[in-house]
Amino acid sequence: MPSRREFLLGVGVAGTATVAGCLGSRTDEPGTDDDYAWPTVGADLRNSRTIADGAAPRDEPDVEWRVDLESALATGEPTVTDDTVFVNTGRDIVAFDRETSERRWSIDPENEPYSYQGSPTVFDDTAYVPEREVLTARDLETGEADWTFELERIISESALTVTDTDDGRVYVAGGNAVHALDAKSGEELWEQELLGIASYAIAKYADWLFIATKGGELYRINRWEGRVEWRRTIEAGIASAPIVLTSSDRRLGHGVAIADGDGSVIYFDSSGKREWQTDLGGFGNDGLAIGHRTVLARSGSTLYALDANDGDNLWRADIGRSSRNPPIIVGDTVYVGGDRLRAFDVGGGYGIRSLRIGGQRFDREATGDVNYVTAADGKLFVTTDVGRFEGDDTAALLVLS
Repeated sequence: MPSRREFLLGVGVAGTATVAGCLGSRTDEPGTDDDYAWPTVGADLRNSRTIADGAAPRDEPDVEWRVDLESALATGEPTVTDDTVFVNTGRDIVAFDRETSERRWSIDPENEPYSYQGSPTVFDDTAYVPEREVLTARDLETGEADWTFELERIISESALTVTDTDDGRVYVAGGNAVHALDAKSGEELWEQELLGIASYAIAKYADWLFIATKGGELYRINRWEGRVEWRRTIEAGIASAPIVLTSSDRRLGHGVAIADGDGSVIYFDSSGKREWQTDLGGFGNDGLAIGHRTVLARSGSTLYALDANDGDNLWRADIGRSSRNPPIIVGDTVYVGGDRLRAFDVGGGYGIRSLRIGGQRFDREATGDVNYVTAADGKLFVTTDVGRFEGDDTAALLVLS
């Protein structure tokens, strides 16, 4: 057993902060799957932001390749297929070759204003691309348009509210409406009006879509008919995409979690009943993650780990200056950006209350702040943020392994 002095020194090195819990760790085994993709916002249809059995660097990684984005920041997380990486630079949406890092195609290479938000979703051989107020289905290899669908308002902030599914439909929200489209033809199948402007990514689970508006409306909508099954109002507004927690995440049943505008995380069961609410003491950033029975949430400069069953605070860690960087979970490791890329044991390490060791796996400095982090095939795909675009300063896409 370590001495008390050694234990406290270990906590300082690990960089973790106060924790609720008992001696021991909820750590799961390292992931072994190195054959996976990140084809849509949030990694999967329920926005889990997790590859539960995925392999990824657990020690400080090396740069495999890097490309300049000719922009100040990315405005959507990298989506990754077997051979392509998509990055929204704000000025353009670019498809990079994963092997060579060369630009295959982009939608608007001469554009100067920052006018694009969100990230493409890829299904089969088609990339569904948010292009201001137009959703375009493009051939994955060539970028040629197969069809377009016009919305009444711009697909805005992080709202690549597009989810392509195995039912042959695409769901997209723009302005105060959500639409179901035939994935092959772009034909509209139904439209449902919303109270407020849709934002963030749609979550899908079983026969339902979960949709959030920035104004604070959370919807459960039948995906076949577009019928609203329930709606809940969060007075402080909604500050994250909804994520679905399934029976594998909790002891009983499934439901949906969101971050609200006053810094709380709220969990609703499948009937829309508010089951628990946890105050994080600050404003959250877009993007919760659920994996290994743990909800991860960023609030300002703190990363929180909450018990998925009741919202109890399991552990928390200081992650430095705030930025737009929701956490992800790959295998037994949590990755989150900010002033650098940090990686944590999903169980928070070992310890009791405020005494923890082994929680932080690494922190890695980068040129500029770390913006988004995603993963595929055992590698991390990271965008940096220089804050402003002057002279030779530019954001970059880094592939780490």
